[in-house]
Amino acid sequence: PRLKRGDDGNALTGQTAAWLLAAANMTVVLSMLMKGAGRYFRLQPETRSVIKRFNQFQKKHLMRFHYVLNPAALGIAGLHFLLSSCGKSSLPEWGLLMVAIMVLLGAMVKFKIAPKWMRGVICRLHASPAVFSAWILVLVAGHLIMD
Repeated sequence: PRLKRGDDGNALTGQTAAWLLAAANMTVVLSMLMKGAGRYFRLQPETRSVIKRFNQFQKKHLMRFHYVLNPAALGIAGLHFLLSSCGKSSLPEWGLLMVAIMVLLGAMVKFKIAPKWMRGVICRLHASPAVFSAWILVLVAGHLIMD
C-alpha cells in the first residue's frame, strides 16, 4: 500500500537528506575547488604543494564518509519522496532519479562492478563537475518551484 502523501511534504526527511548530501559531497566540492585554484590562479610552488597534500589527505580520510552518507541520503530522500507530493513540477523526481543514478555509478566505481571497458566512462560520468552541477541545479530548481 502506498503511503499517504501530504501537500506540505515531510520537512524533516527533506532537511535530513539535504544535509547528508551536503556533508557527503563536501570532500568532492573541496577537491574541485582545490584543483580549480591550481588551474586558474598563479600560486607559489609551496602553496601548490600544500594544497595538493591537503587534497590527498582529505581524499584519503574523508572519502569514507562520501561512500556511506550518499547511499544513506538517497534512502532518506526516497522516504521524503514517499511522504511528499507536488503537482507543480516533476523536477524533484528527476533530481531523485539523478541522485540514484549517481549513487549507483559510484557503487560501480567503488566496487568495480562494471566490466573493465566501461569503468573509465562510468568513473568520468560519476566524477563529472557538469553532471554534479546539473543534479544540484535540478534538485534546487524543483524544490524552489514547489515552494
